[in-house]
Amino acid sequence: MKKIDRRKFIKKMSQYTGGAIIGGAIINESLIASINSQFNAAENIFIAKNGTPAENVAKVFDMKYGGIENFIGINDVVVINPNGQWANQGGSNCGNCMGLIDIILNRPGGFNGEILFVECTQFISTGYWTTTGSGLDRNGPYNYNDMITYYHNNGHANVNSIRILRNENDNVNWPVITSPTTQGWIRPTWVSPTTGNTFYLPYPVIRSPYSNRLISLKDGVYDNGELTATPLKFIKMPNLNNHGTAANQDYAGVTSATKSFLGIAELENEFNGPFENGYKNMHTYHDSDHGGTQTARAFACGEAAGAWMTLCRKPDIFLTTAEWVGWGSRSGSDAAQAKTVGLADNPSTLDYYMCKYVLHPTLPASYLTAGRYQDPDFDVSRNNTRQTIEGCISQGYGTSDEAQMAAFVYDFETPTVNRQEIDLKIKLFREGSATEQDVIDLINLYNSAN
Repeated sequence: MKKIDRRKFIKKMSQYTGGAIIGGAIINESLIASINSQFNAAENIFIAKNGTPAENVAKVFDMKYGGIENFIGINDVVVINPNGQWANQGGSNCGNCMGLIDIILNRPGGFNGEILFVECTQFISTGYWTTTGSGLDRNGPYNYNDMITYYHNNGHANVNSIRILRNENDNVNWPVITSPTTQGWIRPTWVSPTTGNTFYLPYPVIRSPYSNRLISLKDGVYDNGELTATPLKFIKMPNLNNHGTAANQDYAGVTSATKSFLGIAELENEFNGPFENGYKNMHTYHDSDHGGTQTARAFACGEAAGAWMTLCRKPDIFLTTAEWVGWGSRSGSDAAQAKTVGLADNPSTLDYYMCKYVLHPTLPASYLTAGRYQDPDFDVSRNNTRQTIEGCISQGYGTSDEAQMAAFVYDFETPTVNRQEIDLKIKLFREGSATEQDVIDLINLYNSAN
């Protein structure tokens, strides 16, 4: 495309924004107020669909940040926490995971940091970490271990994985500790305001196999015993599946972003708890102390997930992979290819949207009755998915009120440019991280479709 000169740029921008030109810069206070409103007041959800798994991931980061380089810094330590306890679509989609790793490694300006792909699957299971053959169906191309091997074989020694183990499974490598002086578990306590139960809400301190630094999910990156200024980014990367079978609601409902905290905390005594001293764990579903109904226990799980974010660290972003979604179950063939990813700041908001507008619409007609609880607005008081969401919201994270949500959707089959994308590009232009030509190209795309 032929470059536009400065005069034409100013003229075109003025036509689009109605803004004034002051000192050579475009100043439009109503536009900037609109941007601030979108990005600070509403719960924003960014959706990309019908691209490849890698294209969808790159697109949502471009939609929210204007490019991965505006989110991940050149020296950041990036911790990615997937769901890998189950095979098939039960694992966060490998193509999406590789798409995220690739855009970080190839960020404009370079990447000298490291990426850690970590999960605690609780009981020691193969899951998606080691599955082969038919276990890769509706996922792939690799299991997680082979995915990391792929990056090592291609010269990326700074991409590594860690299977976190519970203290009860390996008390040598994963001891209970009180400060980040070695790898292990730190166990903060928390009392539920709903039930009065005392919980352990553990978080891991991880030793990097690449740099030998200790990464405390709460405090940051330690080197030789000292807390450094190295930025830590924590990305939650769950999948989207019905937890039960044949589309029916079980005790957990839909498993996705909120419930995914069970894959970064420690759940002792198999996974139902309690810990050895009687303190509760986050898998509240089978403990009547959290309430006499399944919905009360689901609320307790969401409530504990919110408390974990307060006591440890709120992830910097949630990226839900929905390349394949199990409308029937986590790993069975009763699944649909949704070819979608969703990005949001809060797990409860993202779960609400992804359940209602991505998972539930994939139900075959013959399963609409069985799967009706996948709609978080159906029978709210007995909807275990919705009650998990509400538990998290009760701790100050997210919303289930659609009036407070703004969803921005990009469909690769019918590509369009929306005003939000142009507003963001103008903002980046004013900050110096986008060029005049970047803005003009986007405006031309917008005008060609409107």
